[in-house]
Amino acid sequence: MKTEDIKLFHQVVDAGSLVRASEIFELPKSNISRRIKTLEEELNILLFHRQNRALQLTDSGIKFYEKTKAMLNELEASIQEICAPTYEVSGHLRIQLLPLPDTLDIGRQIFQFMDMYPKISVEIINSSEDKNLVENHIDVAMRIGETLEDSSLIARPFGKATFGYYATPQYIEKNGAPQSAEELQKLNVIRYRFPNGQIYSQLPFGKESTVEVSGNLIMNSVPLIIEACLQNRGIIFIPEKVANFYVERGLLVRIFNDIEPSINHCWLVYASRKHLSLATRTFINYILQDIDGREEMSDIDSDVRGMTL
Repeated sequence: MKTEDIKLFHQVVDAGSLVRASEIFELPKSNISRRIKTLEEELNILLFHRQNRALQLTDSGIKFYEKTKAMLNELEASIQEICAPTYEVSGHLRIQLLPLPDTLDIGRQIFQFMDMYPKISVEIINSSEDKNLVENHIDVAMRIGETLEDSSLIARPFGKATFGYYATPQYIEKNGAPQSAEELQKLNVIRYRFPNGQIYSQLPFGKESTVEVSGNLIMNSVPLIIEACLQNRGIIFIPEKVANFYVERGLLVRIFNDIEPSINHCWLVYASRKHLSLATRTFINYILQDIDGREEMSDIDSDVRGMTL
C-alpha cells in the first residue's frame, strides 16, 4: 500500500470531488479513480458511496480518513525535519478570507507564500459566512472579532483593527455633525448584517459604552457600505485603516474625534492540530512570522481558544 495513494485519497476528500482534485493536481480523473479503487481493494473496504453523484464517504471511509490523516501529517513533518532544508513542502490549501477592502494585502502575502513553496497549490474562498471549517474542508480562515462560538477551533491573533464613525463632508453639511450618542441616534446609519442574520445596530461608543443606531440601508458588503456613504446616504462605522484612504482625499470625515476608537482583533482560525497538514502548518507559521516581523505583538505565539467572531 503506497502512502502516495493514501495522500491522494485525503486530497480527493479535501477537494470535495474527483473533478476538482483532477483540476487542482493536474491528474487525469481516470488516474485518480483507478488509484482510489486500488486502495479500496488493498484495504478490502469501500471508501466512497458510488451510487450518488455527489462525493460521499462511507463510514469506513470516514474512519480511514480521520485515522490516517493525523498519521500522514506526522510522517510528513518528521521527514521534513530529517531532510530539511532539501525537503519541499507540497499539498493543497483552502483559505477563507473576509470580503474586506484590505483583502488585497492578505492576498499578496498568500502569493508570496506560494512563491516560497511552489509545490503548494491554493484555493481562496472570499466569503463573510462563518463556514464550518471541517465540513467545508477549509484549512485556514481569517476573521475579525472578540470571541469565537466554536471552542473546538483554534484562533491565533495576527493583528488588530481600530474602528471609527465616518461620513462625507456633504452629509455633515446637510445634517450636521453629531456631538453625542443621542444625536447619532437621530441620524441615518448604514448598518452591516452578519452571516448569522444579526444586524450590527449596537455599536461601540468609546471603550465601555454602546449606542443603538438605526437607518434605512442594511448590507452585508463592506465595499457597498462605503460606496453608499460616499453617495451621502448616511454615517458608517468602519476600520480606520480602510477609512484613511478616503479621509486623506477629502472624501470622508471622521466623527467623534474625542472618543477612543473601538478595537477589534484579527484572528487566524483553524481546526484541531491533529488534522493539520504540513502545508497548513507551514502557511500558519509563515503568516504569523510575517506579522510578527512587522508588528510588536507579545502574545502572537499563544493559542487562544473559545474566542468568537
